[in-house]
Amino acid sequence: MLTLQNVKSYLKIDFDDDDELLNSLIKTADEYLKSAISIKYNSDTERAKLLSLIVIQDLYDNRGLTEKVSGNVRKLVSDFTLQLKLESGANE
Repeated sequence: MLTLQNVKSYLKIDFDDDDELLNSLIKTADEYLKSAISIKYNSDTERAKLLSLIVIQDLYDNRGLTEKVSGNVRKLVSDFTLQLKLESGANE
């Protein structure tokens, strides 16, 4: 799994103000990929790490539903919604 320093380096962040948010995004990206790929996916491969970083960057750069993304809800938001619906239905 990625560390906070991995993420800050990738995003070129040199301040600590967003550390809590970034830690949350690390966990969110991992949950997303487990749902999208498999609960057993290997998060330690370079490909998985890069994919996680891409997901984190998208979530970080598009934190709100601003004009930039409100017209077309990002695919990640749609995927999260579908995954949560499927997971909640599977537990009934």
